[in-house]
Amino acid sequence: SNLPDGHVVIANGQENGRGRYGRSFISPLGEGIYMSILLSPKSAWQSIRLMTVCAAVAVSRAVENICGVRADIKWVNDIFLNGKKLCGILTEAVMSGELGEIDTVIVGIGINTGSVPDEVRNIATSVKDETGLYGIRNSLIAEVLNQFETVYCDYVDKEKMRDILNYYDSRLFIKGREVLVNNYHNKYVAKVVGVDENAALIVTTQSGDEEHITSGEIQLQ
Repeated sequence: SNLPDGHVVIANGQENGRGRYGRSFISPLGEGIYMSILLSPKSAWQSIRLMTVCAAVAVSRAVENICGVRADIKWVNDIFLNGKKLCGILTEAVMSGELGEIDTVIVGIGINTGSVPDEVRNIATSVKDETGLYGIRNSLIAEVLNQFETVYCDYVDKEKMRDILNYYDSRLFIKGREVLVNNYHNKYVAKVVGVDENAALIVTTQSGDEEHITSGEIQLQ
């Protein structure tokens, strides 16, 4: 890409908003923050997951600072308010055709701020629904970007990654709860312990084994 590292694109709406595994992300006009941040990392594959962690921490902090409510995290890429999804984060790598290495990473952030469509109202919420606040998109965008710059620079410098992971872990509302793990090879029930230094989810299976999950999805039981 010829765009500079840190280039940001913000849309007022999306016709084909996309989440993980090609799922749709409903993006009604004027009712959310739909933002993509382009990055040019010089690091290994595991950094993709850690960038998602950085974005989740940035959004959580921004929502708490601007909206005055606790913003929880569901591994690996969702922000929740009062048990419902507020924000989805999608981090994707763009590979170099010649070298087969990561060229750029795009961090997509979608935050519900206004009215939530009826079809997802049972599982999703918004800033307006939870706090009554409206017209704060610009303030929230600015705070997300300020927080992301701080967190991402800390991550790149490596020295503060443990602090970032500690915050992430402190907002991981599924800790101590049973979840259904779906890693596409098999499904099993396990209890969430926390996250490790690579942001893998640590769980304890019903047989007592400890697993570190690096891919797949989890659902609350």
